[in-house]
Amino acid sequence: MPALDGFRTTEAILLLRFYKSRKKGTLLSLIKPFEAPPARPKRIYQNIIYEGLKLQSFIESSPTRITWARASQELQISDSKIAHLLKIVNAMPPDFVETMRSCSDEAKLKIFNKRRLLRISRLQTDKERRNEIERLLPKT
Repeated sequence: MPALDGFRTTEAILLLRFYKSRKKGTLLSLIKPFEAPPARPKRIYQNIIYEGLKLQSFIESSPTRITWARASQELQISDSKIAHLLKIVNAMPPDFVETMRSCSDEAKLKIFNKRRLLRISRLQTDKERRNEIERLLPKT
């Protein structure tokens, strides 16, 4: 009987290809690969200043000067969102509001989102607000 060298064995090796997917748990498949997940849609950034001005004109243009409660019912938005939008529009410098009214630049809208504008509108003085806006504006 011949001697076996160290590189050869008498055992057969079975290679299996399996596919793995993680959703709510780990799924394994030996038959076919899983479908690729759908691509995420591109995020659309809202112009918060425009939304606030639209809300403000809606409230002021009604014949009886509509209340926040009725406005939230008619527009189907919460009272807190109405308060936030009106605070942003009323507290921001007028020149900034005019420039942002018709802004469609994705980079600017991403920088000046609702949370950041609300934080800026809560600053004490107009000078502090202007300094913060200048600091956040992209350098050209």
